[in-house]
Amino acid sequence: MSWNTLATTDITAEILPDEVTMLNTIQGSNSILATILATVTAELLAQILVGSNQIGQAGTVPDQIRGDAIAIVRWRWFCSLPKTDLQSQFRKDQYESAQKHIEKIREGKEKVEIPSNPQNVTGPSFRMEAVRRGHRLDTHTFDKLGES
Repeated sequence: MSWNTLATTDITAEILPDEVTMLNTIQGSNSILATILATVTAELLAQILVGSNQIGQAGTVPDQIRGDAIAIVRWRWFCSLPKTDLQSQFRKDQYESAQKHIEKIREGKEKVEIPSNPQNVTGPSFRMEAVRRGHRLDTHTFDKLGES
């Protein structure tokens, strides 16, 4: 598996041709799809990074969550349009299942594949908690370490 770009054609390929025709009659639906796709892709990269994983280049997602990404984009796209038959319970369930899978990744319970060309992330991207005897320590108490 690898990291690949997710395009609007990947989203429309996952819906029926009749539905694509209907969506094309709604003014601005394709530009809405492009915006939602860019937003979701960026959000997924952030979620992957929070889960202590390396991330690929902007606009790419690991193949292991490609279906989840499509389900999230598709549901948000359909919800952004006037009420249609596209907003079915089945698709909502797919969206919710995808969100649960991404949550596992964000929490570090599931790892994603390492990209062949990882993005170099600068600045603090990982958070560490210090726990002592079952109590959390305030990190400001470490400021005076090493002083006499």
